[in-house]
Amino acid sequence: MNAALILDWPMLLAILAVLAYFELMRRLDRYWANRNPLTDEERLWNHARNQGISEHEVFKRAAAGWSRGPQTADADFKAYLKTGDLPHYVRDYLRKLKTL
Repeated sequence: MNAALILDWPMLLAILAVLAYFELMRRLDRYWANRNPLTDEERLWNHARNQGISEHEVFKRAAAGWSRGPQTADADFKAYLKTGDLPHYVRDYLRKLKTL
């Protein structure tokens, strides 16, 4: 059995269709990723990772910008871990980072 691989037009068409499908999915993924803005929690996480610091340190920096003490930042961070609600001064800090 000396059968060689024969690439006739239906096989080529199927290969091109698969490649077109993957390219379409890649472009749609990029399009939707750019349309959906990050949530405050995602921005907090991204900022902490980019700066190489913890989320707790972001809370402390945000509190310092609002003349709040580190005790307030500690208490608010513990509340954030329990409830998932960011304090207003952390949201403001993250919003200002976005505009810089």
